[in-house]
Amino acid sequence: MAINSMLVPVSLDGRDEEVLQYVCGLEAQSVRRVIVATAVDSTGMEAPVLAKELDRARERLVAMCAEFADCGIDLETRVVTGEAQNAILALAQQSHVDLICCGTEGKSIVDYLFSGSISVDLFSAGQIRTMTVRYDLLEAAADPSRLGSDFGQRLVIPTDFSASATRAFLSAFDRPPCAMCELHVLHVLKPGATGGERRDAEVLLEGLQLIAREHGVAMILAMREGDPAKVTLEYLNEVNATGVITGQHGRGRLRQVMLGGVSVKLLREAPCPVVVQP
Repeated sequence: MAINSMLVPVSLDGRDEEVLQYVCGLEAQSVRRVIVATAVDSTGMEAPVLAKELDRARERLVAMCAEFADCGIDLETRVVTGEAQNAILALAQQSHVDLICCGTEGKSIVDYLFSGSISVDLFSAGQIRTMTVRYDLLEAAADPSRLGSDFGQRLVIPTDFSASATRAFLSAFDRPPCAMCELHVLHVLKPGATGGERRDAEVLLEGLQLIAREHGVAMILAMREGDPAKVTLEYLNEVNATGVITGQHGRGRLRQVMLGGVSVKLLREAPCPVVVQP
């Protein structure tokens, strides 16, 4: 399914303007409709106070989006109430968007456990694919929109051949072929893998390559050995990746962080935007 529409949750601070700049660049990835939303926590608020907070949030949201009115994407604004994660997920389901895109701090494990991270919580819910881009990457970019338009130029997909990894691989072809320049598929063998395990992996990689050829996309195969998260990060830096798509195995929040899952590690440290495919 092509990524034509997305939901972008924002907190109305200056950094989220850079997130919108990034999103405007995603027009090259087939995005045509974007809902920009912010959540107002209504806990304990009386009706008159809540009404004022909603009006204030709506005005700030409209002002933030006004700068991007001519970016080529249809921007809509929404203000929702309630706990941020649940309110954003409910809006995503009601609006039938293809993806949720948000900025992330790239928090450490300690920060995440004690203060949380809405971006990690959204993808950990496992209900819809998410795209995250770290604020430090946006701040370092001369033009954040180029990070969006170049997402598929050197696209890396790590795979362990699981169902979620296969869905991540197939989702790469949701974007226009002209939006992808290099497609890299990486499989990381466990240390001390046997010759049989290596041959099995080679056969499976060749199968993925056949699928890519059917889509008219040239694919670069890579097989390494070691810790999956560490090796994947090294490979992203080695090929100067512009984007990565990874599967997500639906682990709970605490277990995901404590096990150092590949998806969470990529969100924190990848040198490019990350899409997590449930």
